[in-house]
Amino acid sequence: MRKSLLFGLSVLLIGGIVYVNSRNDAEQDAARLLDKLEPSGGWENDPPLDPNRTQNHSPPGDFIVDLEPGGTWFVGKRGAESELLLPYRPVQIPSPSNDLEPVNENPGFLGADACQSCHQDRHASFVHTAHHRTSAAASRTSIAGSFQPGQNVLKTNSQGLWFKMLERDQRLFQQVSFYGWKCDVPFDVVTGSSKLGQTYLYWHDDGLFQMNVSYITGTDDWVNSPGYPDGQAIYNRPVTNRCLECHTTWADVRRPPNHYTPESLILGISCERCHGPGRDHVRHHQSNPDEKTPRFITQPTSLSRQQQLDICGQCHFGNPKLKGAPYQFRPGDDLMDHYHPPQADLPGGVHSSNQLVRLSKSPCFNETEMTCTTCHNPHQSERGDRELFSQRCLKCHQPSDCGMESTLGPQLSDNCIDCHMPAGATENMFMNTAQGKVFPSLRDHHIRVDKDLTAAYLQSIGK
Repeated sequence: MRKSLLFGLSVLLIGGIVYVNSRNDAEQDAARLLDKLEPSGGWENDPPLDPNRTQNHSPPGDFIVDLEPGGTWFVGKRGAESELLLPYRPVQIPSPSNDLEPVNENPGFLGADACQSCHQDRHASFVHTAHHRTSAAASRTSIAGSFQPGQNVLKTNSQGLWFKMLERDQRLFQQVSFYGWKCDVPFDVVTGSSKLGQTYLYWHDDGLFQMNVSYITGTDDWVNSPGYPDGQAIYNRPVTNRCLECHTTWADVRRPPNHYTPESLILGISCERCHGPGRDHVRHHQSNPDEKTPRFITQPTSLSRQQQLDICGQCHFGNPKLKGAPYQFRPGDDLMDHYHPPQADLPGGVHSSNQLVRLSKSPCFNETEMTCTTCHNPHQSERGDRELFSQRCLKCHQPSDCGMESTLGPQLSDNCIDCHMPAGATENMFMNTAQGKVFPSLRDHHIRVDKDLTAAYLQSIGK
């Protein structure tokens, strides 16, 4: 465990806990921490500590509470490697500041529901897509992981640290059990459509932070968030505007790295990230209901091939860094006017499989005018339908062109995908667990003929 930063600080020992804070308010803050312990957690099987009593039920061992530079609260136990990091006082239950006035004007984003009255069928299918579901308000419906006893616990390789997912007072929490002390952190926002998994965010005032525990679909279980070491409880990781830009339609950025106007968020990737902000379009057609020509909106099919690819490239081009402010790209813009090129050609990563870069290596892509929507219908949820995607391959290719026709026979046309666009693990995407690393399977968008991949696929199906 790290050494506490004691220079210029005073130390107060109460009930076996070492509280470290600025000299002027050490005693006052320690009293507040102890006095407010019960509402957000407390000592297991022990009444709350009373700072006004000389005798207390001492917690099991010496604990350190340290306010570090930058505003992070550090909670540790002497002799233990585990630690708890929070951006707020350990006995608080954080919540968003919902009375803040925006500092930036919304450029006209409304969210997908604004399209529903005129595009009912398209809206009804779109809300089931991964784009729409890539962020949502946290609820028992939107969170994929289980809250049922026996399925709601994440254990770590530290016997003194574990997590429980629970519901209390109509709110959902990740409860940290830290050597007998319990601290509750609320679920506020879900990110991820649960194709691979989900991770979760919470508000502290106008700050948005990632939670330590995520969900992984492959094993249907709770897991440490990507990049989080097992055996720690880390709740001070900021959610930057680049993160939000690929998980929301709009957010008012107050200041970096992670301060937003909470009520400004338009969750999910809506129609507008491909068609442009819809406010003027909606206003015009509500005032002119008989006009059938779309106005004040972009039809991606009217754009050049590169412009169409650039729309997808906002989020499916690795993880390019912003050149300026977020949410400035509009359909028809040059992607490189807003983002720096990806630094490396990686088959996968935490955020995506780097689809556009990998696709650009494919003969299918380079020898035709195909775009992402040649294979993907952005208005429909088609996830996992290998036969459907294979039929789109067969619009250009014939089964007889494949050297495996004699081996596979009629089933050849049911699955071109697993052989020519294999899914597999990548060293850039893993979660740490008490049992070791877990590597989710990512689909590689480099379409190719590869003898080793073919042999592996044939073996997997018993051929």
